[in-house]
Amino acid sequence: MQIKRGFTLVEMAIVLVIIGLILGAAFKGKDLIDSAKVKNMAAQVNKMQTAFNAYFDKYGAYPGDGCPGTGTAPALGNGVSNCVAGTRNGLLNDATEASDALILLQNTNMLTAADLNSVFGVPWQISVAGAASGNYAANTNYMEPGTGAVDLRFVCALDRLLDDGIPSSGVMRSSATAGAVTATGTSYDATSDCWQGATQVTMGVRILP
Repeated sequence: MQIKRGFTLVEMAIVLVIIGLILGAAFKGKDLIDSAKVKNMAAQVNKMQTAFNAYFDKYGAYPGDGCPGTGTAPALGNGVSNCVAGTRNGLLNDATEASDALILLQNTNMLTAADLNSVFGVPWQISVAGAASGNYAANTNYMEPGTGAVDLRFVCALDRLLDDGIPSSGVMRSSATAGAVTATGTSYDATSDCWQGATQVTMGVRILP
């Protein structure tokens, strides 16, 4: 008669170890992907800031500054002839100027369309300068995701990488409040674990002085 034989404790232990290794590799892989996303965002921010400064050095004005508020974006060239020097003030004061800025940077090959795709799956856009709004400083322009609120974990990690890790100060600002990261809150600071967050906040990185 054939004897039915089950798994031994040693075999079960080996299987559990293998499962643990697979799960550990999967979680580690996710950590690496998240870290790569943050570094990619930082590279995009640096490229955007470099493009604005390079355009200014070459043409004597920031892209979009002084462009007519007609809703018609400059189609060709550097855009200087499309924009009125007398209305330039070193800021992008309306939606047309902010939109034209990104078009001009692409027209002059300082940015590509791919450079404007954020890791959040939406294009980067430029905020309109004006009075202080939330944690945004007054009279400057910010680079921000086009959808508004995004994953707090990445905002927190990017703030630490680029700036001081505080939502209301420095070149990077967000709608979060200063405090420890929790699964249900909208706070972060320079010391607690960014990856404990699970909510969404708005964010922007200062582009113009």
